[in-house]
Amino acid sequence: MTTEANVITTCEVCGGSDLKPVLDLGNHPLCDDLVPVGESRRNVKYPINIVYCENCCTAHQKYQVPKRELFPQTYHYRSRFTADVLNGMRGLVERCKQAFGDMTGKTVLDIGCNDGSLLGFFRDQGAKTVGIEPTGAYVDAVAQGHPVYNDYFTPELAEKVVVEHGRPDFIVFTNVFAHIEDLSAVLEGLRRLMSDTTVIVIENHYLGSVLDGNQFDTFYHEHPRTYSFTSFSYIARSLGLDVAVTEFPARYGGNIRVILAPNSLGNVAMPAETQAVLDREADFGARFGAMNKDIAIWRERKRAELEALVVKHGKLNAKAFPGRAAILIELLGLDETIIARVHEKPGSMKIGHYLPGTRIPIVSDDVLFAESDLSKPLLNLAWHISTEIRSFMAERGYTGPIIDILSPSDFKDLE
Repeated sequence: MTTEANVITTCEVCGGSDLKPVLDLGNHPLCDDLVPVGESRRNVKYPINIVYCENCCTAHQKYQVPKRELFPQTYHYRSRFTADVLNGMRGLVERCKQAFGDMTGKTVLDIGCNDGSLLGFFRDQGAKTVGIEPTGAYVDAVAQGHPVYNDYFTPELAEKVVVEHGRPDFIVFTNVFAHIEDLSAVLEGLRRLMSDTTVIVIENHYLGSVLDGNQFDTFYHEHPRTYSFTSFSYIARSLGLDVAVTEFPARYGGNIRVILAPNSLGNVAMPAETQAVLDREADFGARFGAMNKDIAIWRERKRAELEALVVKHGKLNAKAFPGRAAILIELLGLDETIIARVHEKPGSMKIGHYLPGTRIPIVSDDVLFAESDLSKPLLNLAWHISTEIRSFMAERGYTGPIIDILSPSDFKDLE
């Protein structure tokens, strides 16, 4: 069953009505709508059409797919399979310790906790942990000993958490805050959770990094919004908080991390570069024009590059399937005549399914390493963690060239 997408007509961050169309990527399958190998079902495609609010520098999906289609119980992603993600989580916990001291006895609520990986790092520091996770990934978190609510975050669920666990000292969203539909309900839920000393930690893709690196693949359906520092300044004020810390971790090709805290805490301070960040963000809207042109050139060049490799070497093997790659596959029109199969780490729940919109099977890495010839070209779909992928493959004896499906070098001569 499919549901019509919700059409956004006003900015969910500042309430502004002047949303400018800036990017139309066409229709795409949902990145986690994985059809089991052998089944005949075809993916439903939804538009990816980005509109932009110049007032608060926030990019929105004009057509938002309902959360129950995006994040069903069968959701396949698990945090623990990506070293870059785990390293980022460790860094986030350490940053909280630096800013606010010992975590012992503090209650940490992770909204969108997935398999509980981040909660585990907080527990290692002595924190009491609680999770909210609407998908089947919650089972993994519960198995690690964390109390988890298997539900979507709502104001009503927030009240239940307070009754059963008290008001949390820390509320954490890691690459989740952009995933949740109905931002006004999210903010109301936070108001019901917060005490006078609650700290909110949010890390998400940063719109500036998306524009800098032509990371248009981050605009997949699961991200109804892409934020700037200006966005979070508005959000902080709506919650009666200050943006106490702003940082830009390298994870996922460029994130923004903000820590929202009551000004009464008084032990953290805004960086001196804040005004420079605000000034830079004022130009974001205009930069989408260049991105549109670059995408058209990239599509033509990359498709030709891959077709030439197929002529020379036969159908390609590919490595990894992060959700964001679904956009790239669709834009390039890649199918089983170009890619023979995609390889994931053993244990990945994506194995045994087709790549969305195709009949390209996802199989275990073991299949690849069982081959006698490890010198053939390999297409890396997880281009944003290229270093991790290349190191992983080299350690296992892969000697062939690895081609990133998207790379900063694809745009160097376009600058």
